[in-house]
Amino acid sequence: MMIIVNRWRPLKAPGVTKNVLITVCANGSLQHWHTTSGKLLHTIHDELNQLLTVDYKPDGTAFATGGSDCIVRVYDEQTRKLKVTLEGGGTGEPGHSNRVFSLKFDKDDENMLLSGGWDNNVKIWDVRSGIAVRSIYGPYICGDALDIHDGYVLTGSWRGEKQLQMWDVGTAELVEDLSWNKELPSANPCQVYAAQFIKT
Repeated sequence: MMIIVNRWRPLKAPGVTKNVLITVCANGSLQHWHTTSGKLLHTIHDELNQLLTVDYKPDGTAFATGGSDCIVRVYDEQTRKLKVTLEGGGTGEPGHSNRVFSLKFDKDDENMLLSGGWDNNVKIWDVRSGIAVRSIYGPYICGDALDIHDGYVLTGSWRGEKQLQMWDVGTAELVEDLSWNKELPSANPCQVYAAQFIKT
């Protein structure tokens, strides 16, 4: 079993159990682990899907998964039951057309969830309505390379140039291409697997 991504449950999550880690695996399983005791607390298995990413809502009351079936699913943390399926269409933007490799809840707006993957799109979802309200076109995300902070989205892409970019979440417009390897220029594609804002 290959673990793709894991996330710590936020400390302010309701409940008494602390030190809980959630993992997703390419075999379609999602597992909650109590790291202090090493015990497996719960498993959700989606046998027709490879789970490739997971993220917790900042208050710890929900978590979201994404994977090979292009659908983002949001679950209730306490009941482990599916709350909403984010597929796109209807009155909002279309959904993903290829694998979803990265998810990120917005700490400033816990009803906003971003997803990105192989379809060169970052979707900005309103979890309450279940629709994509905006799309950022361009990033080719192949790993945990998506973050949001103070109204800006950071993306990391697998390609030969413009691997790191910053976007405005309100307009979905490119703000800046961030240079990160001036000393090591290369014409070959580079996989940026992870991207994260760092507080200074």
